Amino acid sequence: MTNRVPFRGLILLAALAYSFSAWAVPTKKSLHIQHRFQVGDTTLAPGDYTIVVDGGEATFEQGRKVVAKVSCAVKESGEKFSADAIVYANAAITEIRFAGQSQVITFAPITTSNPPKSSSTSSGDR
Repeated sequence: MTNRVPFRGLILLAALAYSFSAWAVPTKKSLHIQHRFQVGDTTLAPGDYTIVVDGGEATFEQGRKVVAKVSCAVKESGEKFSADAIVYANAAITEIRFAGQSQVITFAPITTSNPPKSSSTSSGDR
């Protein structure tokens, strides 16, 4: 009985170490973009990109040049995708899916704010 407790603790420790190491390693994927898309406040031109996801940040690189850094979230979809896909709304990327994976990278939609309306009253001296 006393031999089982350390063994169970060792298995639990190994499982935790494995799961933490998976979180610590940045995910790096290649993606070809065929149309102009907005991500964050950057417009991506058509071309080949490398996306590096590290924690809650995605970096879009073209060659060795960093083109954009944006906040993101990695979510489990529950199904593996058969092909790479970019999901977008109004030309802004909202989600990226990769073939053979069930995780998706999601981006918050950009909200455009209206400029403040000018007031009909003035606070200056006349």
